[in-house]
Amino acid sequence: MLRRREPEPATAGGAGDPVASLTVAFLAVIAVALFVAAILAVYTYSTPGVEAPLVVAIALVFGVVVVVNVLSGAVRLWRALRG
Repeated sequence: MLRRREPEPATAGGAGDPVASLTVAFLAVIAVALFVAAILAVYTYSTPGVEAPLVVAIALVFGVVVVVNVLSGAVRLWRALRG
């Protein structure tokens, strides 16, 4: 006969990884900004100067997200190797 599983301990909500939460939040912001950039690229002809700074800002935010995740992974690896 199969044994019953032990009940999972209940966590007090939101005890996840803060880097993962920030990554999801920034990626959501990037998705909205890309949607706005697409709308501006298609439907506005009078303000083409808005598109370039928006795309540069999107690229910079994405770069920050990548750097933060790489640094976070490096710190976790360093802590795991230390013991």
